[in-house]
Amino acid sequence: MSKKELVKEKIGRSAMQCFAKFGLDKTTLDDIAQAVGLNKASLYYYYKNKEDIFIEVALKEGEDFINSLQETTLLKEGVENRTAFYLESRFNYYKNVLNMNRVSVDTLNKILPRFFELYNALMKREKIFLTQLLEKAAKEENLMMTDPENTASVLINLTDALKHSVEQQAILKGETEIDYTQSLQDIKFLVSLIFTGIRK
Repeated sequence: MSKKELVKEKIGRSAMQCFAKFGLDKTTLDDIAQAVGLNKASLYYYYKNKEDIFIEVALKEGEDFINSLQETTLLKEGVENRTAFYLESRFNYYKNVLNMNRVSVDTLNKILPRFFELYNALMKREKIFLTQLLEKAAKEENLMMTDPENTASVLINLTDALKHSVEQQAILKGETEIDYTQSLQDIKFLVSLIFTGIRK
């Protein structure tokens, strides 16, 4: 790791502690600089604003979580259980990142475009993992699945859409809290519906 990377890692750790303590909205760059032991001007060399710190660190932690989740998923019995476990776990992880750091609906609306831009590479890897999972299951469990790659893509896109839909509704209604309960129920129903239809 270069010196710059080491400093950025330290900033990220300290910033996430501040976000968890004060919330993303109430945390200032001064709070982060003080926690790291730098002055505010030095922070600007590494990051333009606190939202950029949050997005970069959240995605790095998300990548570590997804790697671990994929290993755990393979230990589950049966392709339907594996698929449901994977989709629900990743949904809960991203939901909890927002809740734990007390990201307001207004701030969420502001950071989503940048988040999606950086998230794209990780999503591609997730789709490859789920495709391989479905391809293996199609052979072993005798499933009528003609296009595992497209099925994997649709499953991830739809579960992400369910999450973003409830977030956008909260933004439009000006709500301060987001209730993901129905979205999680819809994910379970979606997985059950698909696997009921492809079993021979």
